[in-house]
Amino acid sequence: MRLQISLSAEIEGHLRDNDIRNALKEAHYFTIAKDTRREPRLRLGQWTAEEITPPDALKAYLESKKVSPERAKLLLEYGEKLIQEQRTKQG
Repeated sequence: MRLQISLSAEIEGHLRDNDIRNALKEAHYFTIAKDTRREPRLRLGQWTAEEITPPDALKAYLESKKVSPERAKLLLEYGEKLIQEQRTKQG
């Protein structure tokens, strides 16, 4: 017997393998195969979290928090400096 389980990553931690094994204990032989699917992350404007660049993520965040344009410009400049510093350290 083969038990195929499809579930989202969010609920995978709630699945208790021992309970499944106990329910199937009458079967002579069984295998459990889990198919865990990862749901797409929240979209940030036109991008998903995996596609967005750090400066664009910061810009989207500032827009969502309704930061004034003047302050957003300053924060984006600081953010770009930090990103460049990090790239320099990694490079």
